[in-house]
Amino acid sequence: MKRVFFILTILSIFAFGSNFYELGQKAEAKGDFKNAMIYYKKAFLEVNSNPDFKKINSLNDNEISTIQNSSKTTEVNNFENNTKISDLDRGNLFDLEIYKPTYMLFTYDFDKKKNRNQKELKFQFSLQYPLFYDLFGFDEVYALAYTQTSWWQVWEKSAPFRETNYKPEIFVKVPSNGLFNYYKVGLLHDSNGKGGLSSRSWNRAYLQTSLNFYGFEIVPRAWWAFGFDDNNKGINNYLGYGDLNINYNFGRQKFSAMLRNNLNFNGKNRGAIELNYNFPIYRGLYGYIQYFSGYGESLIDYNKHVDKIGIGLSILE
Repeated sequence: MKRVFFILTILSIFAFGSNFYELGQKAEAKGDFKNAMIYYKKAFLEVNSNPDFKKINSLNDNEISTIQNSSKTTEVNNFENNTKISDLDRGNLFDLEIYKPTYMLFTYDFDKKKNRNQKELKFQFSLQYPLFYDLFGFDEVYALAYTQTSWWQVWEKSAPFRETNYKPEIFVKVPSNGLFNYYKVGLLHDSNGKGGLSSRSWNRAYLQTSLNFYGFEIVPRAWWAFGFDDNNKGINNYLGYGDLNINYNFGRQKFSAMLRNNLNFNGKNRGAIELNYNFPIYRGLYGYIQYFSGYGESLIDYNKHVDKIGIGLSILE
């Protein structure tokens, strides 16, 4: 009986909630699973509010077919007129999810630096927490995010943490059905939590979007920087005014590249490239190879060239 009810429910969503169901399918195809679930929920709740759904268990095959065909020409009630999606989908503790890759890498820096072992452990964890959904009817998401990256000199006697960067962030992300997949506006603080001459920090307001091109996801981001620490006022000369990320999935294998440049071609050109390869091991656990060359791998090294390779594990799902 449960199986029959499940089948009839899915049939009803298609029949009576097709508008939201189709939007959910489009969002899911783009990989936007959060908005896909919102649309599916709208479709389901809309179906339950439809008087025809209440009769579905008593219908025979011919009657179901008749309702399905006639529903195509019948307007369904607008979900937003009855229920606010922000009331249904306000963020809760279990909405915590991975934001940027969470990983641990054993790395080697080909460029020797004073008072530093070229071998070290690099690890990062990153989470996001959605606060509200769809406050203005654009299916937008308001969220907090936090990313922390550390560089650990485990081969030294005292095994000190050489550097840790802290990146709290707040943003709003609006999905799009046009050329671009979404529009994202955010504020990002980046600091290493140190004092004195080792202190580094800055803030950025950024605009980011995404589009698909022959299987590649292209993610440009531009930022306006402010609130510089006295020790890194010239950070824009090394990290520039934006970056470009390119992602490609081959099955469950994931390839990505980050490109950054200060667009200064008068002899003071600076930039960076990061190449990433993730391959599946077990469920959400991946093997991870990372190569970085350029400036700004960490805040303390914003004006030092780093040429580094790392291998380890990542959690992406």
